Amino acid sequence: MKKLALVLGGGSSKGYAHIGVLKVLEKNGIKPDIIVGTSMGALVGGLYSTGISIDKLEEMAMKFNSLGPFSLYSALFKDNLLNVDKVKRLIEREAKDITHEDCPIKFVSVSTELNLGKEKYFDTGLIKDSIIASISIPGVFPRFKLGNNVYVDGGLLNNLPEDVAKKYMPDAVILSIDVIGEYSKQVEKLRMKTIETIINASTLMTQTIANKKPQLADLRISISQPHVSQLDFSKNTVQKAINKGANVTRKYISEIKRLLEISDIENKKSKSVKQNVKSKTTTDKTNK
Repeated sequence: MKKLALVLGGGSSKGYAHIGVLKVLEKNGIKPDIIVGTSMGALVGGLYSTGISIDKLEEMAMKFNSLGPFSLYSALFKDNLLNVDKVKRLIEREAKDITHEDCPIKFVSVSTELNLGKEKYFDTGLIKDSIIASISIPGVFPRFKLGNNVYVDGGLLNNLPEDVAKKYMPDAVILSIDVIGEYSKQVEKLRMKTIETIINASTLMTQTIANKKPQLADLRISISQPHVSQLDFSKNTVQKAINKGANVTRKYISEIKRLLEISDIENKKSKSVKQNVKSKTTTDKTNK
């Protein structure tokens, strides 16, 4: 079996589709050797790389019902329109003081270093810092300061960092997940026109830049979600995104296995090991 480099793109709440992608991969005995994530892809991929289970990720997503109220005070005196303390607390609670070096899956997040106007790849240090630096959408989330440097959303320069995956693991099969799709089908219609403009302008820019870059992935899966608003984190919307990600990935699972050179024998062995582990766990609980 070849190594797998999984690239997870940004897209705010649309990015919960990544959980569905990971669910299908895991069900088929496929675990990435490296995850490279931008924005929401960094949030999902970063937490998953620490060893948090898919079930736990989905449970967290379902409880995360709101980004917090719009804040005029934040807009005037800080650098964001949303109260996002809830986001930071969730990341800090789940990622704790886990570092990149502690992770069972190698993880790299992509951010934009605002002072220098260039991409920054986080591959060492605290996972929570790497995630927060990558998800800081200008005008919506507060910028992230680390030392003398200021970081904002990695999607500004590289929303689908296939080139980064190639740089870190050149011999791996690259599978990239685009949760935005065609921009014209994703235009937001929101009551808050300022937010609407920021989100649409940001999405247009990130997708335009991504489309101009050469495709380096062995397989790029586009998960179009026109009915999932990027700032809608309600349970119903999150479930839609997760289900969409899973349904689309199932259509490509045979192709993914072919690229990874996974044989039917390896699949049977993997399922047999999982069944034995599950059986042993059940027996142990019964004996107790």
